[in-house]
Amino acid sequence: MIIFIVGLTVGLLSTIFGLGGGIIMVPVLTAIANLSQVEAMATSLATIVLVSTWNSWRYHRQGLIDWKIVLWVAIGSGICAALAARSAPLLPEKTLVGIMLAVLFALAWKTFNLDHLKEKKSPPSGHKAALGIGSLSGLVAGFTGIGGGGVTTPLMLVAGLVKNRSAAPTSNAIMIFTAGAGALTYALHGDFSWPRFGLIQAQYSMLLGIGAIISSFAGMKINHLINLKLRKTVLGFILLFIAIRLLFQFITL
Repeated sequence: MIIFIVGLTVGLLSTIFGLGGGIIMVPVLTAIANLSQVEAMATSLATIVLVSTWNSWRYHRQGLIDWKIVLWVAIGSGICAALAARSAPLLPEKTLVGIMLAVLFALAWKTFNLDHLKEKKSPPSGHKAALGIGSLSGLVAGFTGIGGGGVTTPLMLVAGLVKNRSAAPTSNAIMIFTAGAGALTYALHGDFSWPRFGLIQAQYSMLLGIGAIISSFAGMKINHLINLKLRKTVLGFILLFIAIRLLFQFITL
């Protein structure tokens, strides 16, 4: 039941703020489902693929996804996510939690300091900026199990690559490639025996995904009502809350 409720929360985070939900799923899967850190990361990424694909299809029908930005960010994120996922199983669990913790605190600080940010009427094209954002989000996804939305959403807004209303939809499309590359790499790391696909626990991915899809209908309606200031404030608090939660986990390892 708790896993399903987390799925509902993930659906709202994904559709409203462009977050994959890994910042919640990874800690919950380790605490509730007793998965190892690397199994939780793999399962989280597999869930994000399901959820972001569903959301992207619906957002695409509304014309809210900037596919040019998606392409350039996805190139960097896909490659770096696969490389990071390949290396993550070789690292100690405390190291993985530490990486995730450092990333979350850094992103929370960056998000809270976006007071100068003003939405641009005509977002510029920036292939180099998009590749850089994609590479960073890919490394974060592969090493932490976060879909990369916590990186792409605020940084795309800072760089002026997308408008406020298109931030979450475009981030969801990017996460298909980012999380997909990481999830595939984790799936190939081990045996296939239901419900296990390599390091992915499919039963949890499916339960989380169902919950996320259900809540996505409400989330897409709310996305249209969120202004830029509220979006960055909520993003900052979400990141900070999860970072504090992980800090306690890091101390006890």
